[in-house]
Amino acid sequence: MLWLAVGLIFLITVPEVLRVGLPTATNIGNVGRSVLVSGCELLGLGTILWTVYRGGMQ
Repeated sequence: MLWLAVGLIFLITVPEVLRVGLPTATNIGNVGRSVLVSGCELLGLGTILWTVYRGGMQ
């Protein structure tokens, strides 16, 4: 259950914080911000899928 929570955090919370925080804290461009946000979302989705399917195999 902990890994599902981590996946949800990386899928929902961290990308929103990056969308708001990166432009105000740094001078990173739109492309860099999009890459970071998409990477976090993919990491979160991968974590959720890994947890669900790994849990089904045990």
